[in-house]
Amino acid sequence: EEYRKDEVRALAQTMVNNDFFSFNFADPLTKQSFDDIDTWALGSVFGRFNYDFSEKYLFEASFRYDGSSRLAKESRWQLFPSFSAAWRISEESFIKDHLPFISNLKLRASWGQLGNGSVLGLYDYIALLSAGLSENRADYPNVIFNGQQSQFFFQKQLASASKTWETVQQANVGIDLGMFNQRLNITADIFEKRNKDMLANIKVPSIIGIETGFTNVGELKSYGWEFDIKWRDKIGSINYNLGFNLSDNQNKVIKYDGRSSINGGRVELLEGYPLNSIWGYKTDGYFQTLEEAEAYKAVVKYPFAPANAFKPGDVKYIDLNGDGTISSGGGTPQDPGDLQYLGTYSARYTYGMDLGLNWKGIDFSIMFQGVAKRAFLLNNNAIVPFNQSAFMPFSIFSDRWSEDNPNAMFPRLYQGNTYNYQASDRSVQNGSYIRLKNVQLGYTIPLKRNFIQNLRVYFSGQDLWEKTEVLSVFDPEIGNNADTGSYPFFRTASFGLNVTF
Repeated sequence: EEYRKDEVRALAQTMVNNDFFSFNFADPLTKQSFDDIDTWALGSVFGRFNYDFSEKYLFEASFRYDGSSRLAKESRWQLFPSFSAAWRISEESFIKDHLPFISNLKLRASWGQLGNGSVLGLYDYIALLSAGLSENRADYPNVIFNGQQSQFFFQKQLASASKTWETVQQANVGIDLGMFNQRLNITADIFEKRNKDMLANIKVPSIIGIETGFTNVGELKSYGWEFDIKWRDKIGSINYNLGFNLSDNQNKVIKYDGRSSINGGRVELLEGYPLNSIWGYKTDGYFQTLEEAEAYKAVVKYPFAPANAFKPGDVKYIDLNGDGTISSGGGTPQDPGDLQYLGTYSARYTYGMDLGLNWKGIDFSIMFQGVAKRAFLLNNNAIVPFNQSAFMPFSIFSDRWSEDNPNAMFPRLYQGNTYNYQASDRSVQNGSYIRLKNVQLGYTIPLKRNFIQNLRVYFSGQDLWEKTEVLSVFDPEIGNNADTGSYPFFRTASFGLNVTF
């Protein structure tokens, strides 16, 4: 597979006449031209071997030999094998003869590797130079020579020829069980996945003055299990089916070569913790009186807050390490100061339930889904009053502290951006939920017409109900997404007619 893009762009301003939109009639000092060439290629050789003995013992082996132009020649090609095996126990005579109600029983296992290099830049292994004219941009140098803009050349990103494929290795063990002529079906799996030579950005001191790009920085372990059970049967003229599934997926950064630093908020990569771990301060409600606030101010300092941060309605942060200052200490998990681990954005215990019925032309189906454990932080738009408040719905500002509302969701109102917001246990939302994802009721009208084979009327609803502790302006299925830049969540109810001719 190959890709190439050739692009030429031109820009001109201050036309001599609005009737002639031509580069020839533009101010020559504003004329600019740009060109860009992007190329990449991916080559693969793959093969597969299958073996089946008496429909009882199954084996498969496959391999991929992949090469990417995004890597240097020395590490461009790599082999990724995979293997799977299964034993259909239900085909053995000791099952058929003694346990006839078991219609299917299969044990299976698999192990395999795949390569990931798509996040790399097109030429990360080559030290490239960028060119341009000085302009007021934070990511560009500002070169002035003899009082005029000067053309410059600079290296924007560090290059490394030692980058290699990220190897995604996964192992799985599972069982398939069917009973009573496949009326009952159960599937269970346990799995482990490891991202070796994981590709990610590393944090470096800003004094270096250059980007690092993606590089092989560590190892990520993901592990969990899945369970699914289905029952399908018939009672008289009623056909029905039931289903339930439950899964858990955890992850942990085993190794990370970047800086293991923490501040209050979300930390994407931190050795020894899950992806997108949440760190914040522990709180003890709000100051209810000025005397309480002044007394606390005398013994505990808020270095991140202005002088007016100790008033009734302000958050009371707890000095966990007793040093008299609310801080992140050394900024590491070993020395977190007053910070504590508050959870992860990753969902755990994802589940679903469904029911279907069919009786004399009437059909009904309903499905619920949910997450039993999840956390996410309210962002600044949701926390800081009157700071870009147009980006938030008004309802999120209505539950504020006052003498009449001492246990409000949010602190007292502020003007400007002097609010002493810090990530804390108060700003962590419990993202667990259960939602009525889909419900449908239909009726197929019996007709005896030569030109109409089938006519069905139905009602269908999507996302009609949920139960959650998340603030009502947020969609718990997605997380913290309530601002004017996000497409609003909506529920759907529809009536329809299906006609088959």
